[in-house]
Amino acid sequence: MLFFAACMATISECIESTLQLHPIDAPWYNPFEMICGSVYFLAHLGTGISYLLYIMSVLDIFFDIKTIKGFFALYFGFFLGTLLVIVNWIHPILFHYTKEGLYQRDSLIIMFYLIAFYYMGFGIALVLKYDKLMRLKTKVIVLAYVGLTLFGIIFQYFNPDILIENFYSAISVALVFITLQNPGELVDENLNILNRKAFFEGLDLKIKRNIPYYTVFVSIDNVRALSSEIGYSQAQAVLKKIADYLKRAGRKEIRLTTYTYRFSDYVFAIMVHSDNEKKAKELAKALAKRTEKSFDVSGMTIKIDGHCFVMNYPEHYKSVAELMTKVDVITEEIAELGDVFVDIDTLDHGEKMLLKDYDFLARENLDAKKAVVKFQPLLSKIYKINYNADSICFFYDKNGNEIDVRNHIPDIGTTQTIMDTDEYVLRMAARSLAFWNGGDKNGKYRAVVGMCQGEISRNDFVRRVKRILREEKAEPSWISLKLSETCLTTMNTIAERNIRMLEDLKISIIVDRFGSGYGNLSKIISLPIMQVNISPEVIRNAIGSEQMYKLAQGIVNLFHDISIFVCACDIRSKEEKEMAEKLGCDFLIGDYLGVPMSDSSYVRFIDEYFEKG
Repeated sequence: MLFFAACMATISECIESTLQLHPIDAPWYNPFEMICGSVYFLAHLGTGISYLLYIMSVLDIFFDIKTIKGFFALYFGFFLGTLLVIVNWIHPILFHYTKEGLYQRDSLIIMFYLIAFYYMGFGIALVLKYDKLMRLKTKVIVLAYVGLTLFGIIFQYFNPDILIENFYSAISVALVFITLQNPGELVDENLNILNRKAFFEGLDLKIKRNIPYYTVFVSIDNVRALSSEIGYSQAQAVLKKIADYLKRAGRKEIRLTTYTYRFSDYVFAIMVHSDNEKKAKELAKALAKRTEKSFDVSGMTIKIDGHCFVMNYPEHYKSVAELMTKVDVITEEIAELGDVFVDIDTLDHGEKMLLKDYDFLARENLDAKKAVVKFQPLLSKIYKINYNADSICFFYDKNGNEIDVRNHIPDIGTTQTIMDTDEYVLRMAARSLAFWNGGDKNGKYRAVVGMCQGEISRNDFVRRVKRILREEKAEPSWISLKLSETCLTTMNTIAERNIRMLEDLKISIIVDRFGSGYGNLSKIISLPIMQVNISPEVIRNAIGSEQMYKLAQGIVNLFHDISIFVCACDIRSKEEKEMAEKLGCDFLIGDYLGVPMSDSSYVRFIDEYFEKG
């Protein structure tokens, strides 16, 4: 709007000036001059309102123009200016032209300047009020826009023969362009909808401004089932159809302004620009009613299994981390409910929220960038120690104590926090490896990074891994990804495809804690698995039982026969270490052999081992 208004003001002023310099004795001459002058006034006033809307969008402030406050705050000035221009055609009150085509001001021209000063003053007031919520570069450019435009207006008011006002306005608009964020960073390319980053940027601004608001969440519970039944591309087409509907649902269903975001792979967030709880719930019920119906995609009639619920700030959450944790809990809990619209105030998820305390702690640490990745050395039976390490993420509680959260989060499903943690660990491990190996593609240091089922099942997982390694200047061959036995066994076709693509990148795959979950040997054999980590319970049971020893020996021999390495994990004592060696495990890892260390301590530890023996 700002660019268009400035462009129209510039074009109309240029035409008007040309007509004044070259008067023509024709019946259309004066009306055409009047049209150009009118367009200039309206377009120039349009730059004022567009400038204010730009500042409001940066701060994520919304005024409903249907309300008296919204109308008078935003559009009354423009409406008044338009009315003055219309009246000016009947009786000159703003400007007129002589027979020679020369521009003449009239008494009420000052009204346009007052309206322009209002929009600029309102914009400056918002910048000053929410000073801490704007980037320094944005504040400087926004205020520079006001300064330059204001100078042009004042200068031309006292020197009407010098047409400099629009020149300075055009420069200001060009400067505003510098502050615009790359739209691609805020849009989900597959669904053509605002993404998770855009949602949290707006959410963070609203929480900092402490403004109550409502968000409607829509979960599509059968996304993965659809991918298996009709294929990935068709499932994405279904999601796009749903996203297109949700983008317009607020205005279509109850004439309410909303913004729709992709919160996660199968959850959409619809931010409602209203402080009316009744309207928010009315929208959620309308969405629930629509999701009960089928969607027609590519000649197919697709039935959606979904749920809708409303959350509001600050009643349901006080921070971004708390919102993420609660949405994970709620979407998991309501998946089995029959009602599509769910009133979350009636849910009894207190017990699950207690189980999510560590997940919430992890979210807070990630948001504050306090998480620390440590490296635990791996021992091999050949060299006793090598240059491979297991990457483990530690968080800090309120007392400053380090906690390995993955050992505390119960197995109640993959949360977004665990998925974000996996990506964070991968990035930190890649960064450390790039430093340790010093740019040598054949560098000796390697790292193992754990991945949860939700992460490995992402449609864009391989692309994410490539991007992280590229940004951190790390080689794929330096990384091994570790998946739990249950994750490997229950994975869908998308995850299997991702694992086979990782093999092409020379990223090794490790099955973790084999023997602790539901195992599937045929799946392990069919996929490019390089190593299997034996569950610590198998090793411990083998110490006191001859039968369990024979079983453990059989497991080790089985994997050796099909050329898969075996690692004994979580070794805690001398007896466990000796049993693992007796069974013939290729690798050993555990706190008894070496505790997780910071990246610099780990390198010193390895170097000292090989230097001193």
